[in-house]
Amino acid sequence: MKLTKTLARYFYKKYVSTLFYTLTISIIFVLIVDTAELARRISKVGNGDITLALQLALLKLPEMILEIFPFIILFGSLATFYILSKNSELVIFRVSGISIWQFLSPAIIIVLLIGLILITAIQPFIALSSEKFKELEARNIRGQLSLITLSENGLWLKEDNLEEETYYIIHSLGMDRKGGKLEDVIFFKHHDDGNLINRIDAASATLKNGEWLLNDTWIKEDDDSFYLKDFKIKTNLSSDQIQENFSPPETISLWSLPKFITIAEKAGFASQRHKTRLYGLISFPFFLASMVLAAAPFSVNFLRTNKINFLLFGGLFVGLAVYTLSSVALAFGSSGSINPLLSAWAAPIITIMGSITILLYTEES
Repeated sequence: MKLTKTLARYFYKKYVSTLFYTLTISIIFVLIVDTAELARRISKVGNGDITLALQLALLKLPEMILEIFPFIILFGSLATFYILSKNSELVIFRVSGISIWQFLSPAIIIVLLIGLILITAIQPFIALSSEKFKELEARNIRGQLSLITLSENGLWLKEDNLEEETYYIIHSLGMDRKGGKLEDVIFFKHHDDGNLINRIDAASATLKNGEWLLNDTWIKEDDDSFYLKDFKIKTNLSSDQIQENFSPPETISLWSLPKFITIAEKAGFASQRHKTRLYGLISFPFFLASMVLAAAPFSVNFLRTNKINFLLFGGLFVGLAVYTLSSVALAFGSSGSINPLLSAWAAPIITIMGSITILLYTEES
């Protein structure tokens, strides 16, 4: 028997409504936990502002939901299968000759569409929200007084000096791959009111022991300029901060990542994390589909055994196993230990192939 349009629409409606409830519960839970955690972190730096904690939690929420969305799909699928089995609907469908593949097709189509919409249309807004969260967190919790960005014109840094009530705008055409050394550097020193104090041009600037060590330096102040072979500027930055904190992958949209990776590599920055993020976003819809397939074997066995514990704990175990596999693979990809493309596709491919194998065995037994 073929799956009729009426039955397909029924599956669509049932599955989407269950996913909506699962998503709503997840949003509430994540928001409460993050607000409490951020309030705790804020209180440690002497400011227990619950409004700030809630603002940060709301900005962080979209990225957190995107991260746990595979779990939302998994538990939404398990819940749908359980409801259909409890109401004996799944039994009727199977007795009518509808195969497990026909039964799963509406859910897989829905999940692929959701994943596609998420990464192409919604993810750019999630990236913007993550960028705002990083900025607020850096200033209000970590006390970071510097901003680091990368563009086609090179690397730009802003560092505040609260003691002198001044700040530096630093521009460099590139950075040594080993980190810590900027090439063709310009330092613009400003008062807090924005007035320019001086301009410092250097052939290179190296970070060492909390100082910028400038080489072949020209300093221009008002109408005067003079040359110094070596010059030092105090800084709160470190080479690790520059490498790790310039435009984190989660703050860049899918559409901007390819161009950013090209710019980063030309400027001398490692781009493994950003490549891994790009391939991870591309594979995301298939990762979500793999979670539907991972839940299916437990629904079939639940139909036969009627053991709710098997359905819940089995699904939870598989979800944690797949999520751990994905996290480890992406971590290896970000560190450069394995190819970023392989790290992004490893978990979806293994989960899909393993679930199909188990379903084929289950259907024949």
